Amino acid sequence: MSTVYKSLLSATSNTRDLGGYPSLSGSMTRRNKIWRSDAPTAWNASDLRLLKDHGMTSIIDMRTSQEAEKHPCAYASEKGIAYHAFPIAAGSVPPSTLAGVPLSYMEIVSQKEVSDVLRTVSEAEEGVLICCTAGKDRTGVVSAVLLLSCGVEREAVIQDYTVSREYNRQRLERYLADHPEVDREIVLANETRMAQFMDMFFAQYGTVENYYLKAGLTLGHLARIRGKLLESGPNGQQTFGK
Repeated sequence: MSTVYKSLLSATSNTRDLGGYPSLSGSMTRRNKIWRSDAPTAWNASDLRLLKDHGMTSIIDMRTSQEAEKHPCAYASEKGIAYHAFPIAAGSVPPSTLAGVPLSYMEIVSQKEVSDVLRTVSEAEEGVLICCTAGKDRTGVVSAVLLLSCGVEREAVIQDYTVSREYNRQRLERYLADHPEVDREIVLANETRMAQFMDMFFAQYGTVENYYLKAGLTLGHLARIRGKLLESGPNGQQTFGK
């Protein structure tokens, strides 16, 4: 039986929950705390109700100003939704080679705006939706960092990234039809590219803790993200494995 890939929001292609992933401690990431998505640019009453019903009261948009001006976020001015724009140019266009994909992801993770994203996620009182144009590259990198922050297993991080190719299948075909010069393999969410990015990430930063500190954040921000996304243990305390 084939898997049905259905976006959480009816007006997007690639809205998914970062909940339900196992961490190295044996606990799971909580549902309805952080959603990852392509940009919600079409207003939809049922989608808005779903966002609010699930506590998704903050939206973080990582598209460039040009992308956002061309297709504004439908809920940027919506009452009860806090909209944050942290434009990231890195990753907004495909690199010219396959080898350039993990390098572009390292460029994304080094941007000050990613620090702003992580800080905002950590300080949000309720759930957060993070998005970029397709929800694959910039959103994929930030999602990987968030999952790694909670000790989620490597293969689960890769799986969360690569499933974007299923959710974005129609978008990908349209993009390639409009850009026949682009190598299909470069724009696919590929297991090897995410694995290479994670290898580069840990080679440069050593640990997630070091990354937060070098990004100008604190271990308090990291702890709050873990507290938001990671289940508590049987004694009510947050659990986390090394």
